[in-house]
Amino acid sequence: MPRYAISVTVQLKPGMADRFRPLILKNGKAALEKEADCHFFSVSVAEDDPDRFHFYEVYTDKASLDRHRQQPHFLEYAAAAKDMMLNRTVQGLWVQSE
Repeated sequence: MPRYAISVTVQLKPGMADRFRPLILKNGKAALEKEADCHFFSVSVAEDDPDRFHFYEVYTDKASLDRHRQQPHFLEYAAAAKDMMLNRTVQGLWVQSE
């Protein structure tokens, strides 16, 4: 059965990377440790722009992602990070390989 993934790009306001980085890393670590249906959570930074972050997250299914977005660690991250962002795009993906 294919798993569900999201690819997220976040463009931060200039100079926000140092404040944002620990928030997203904490959220990703908690998702992997506390959510059985979170199988992968990667955080990357664009080579040409330290204020542009990319995440790749893999869940068992779409419902697992919905549950992730209700977890205390996600809600804490979302509240703390929302004013740091200029924009955010999310692309849903069906993973075809293990």
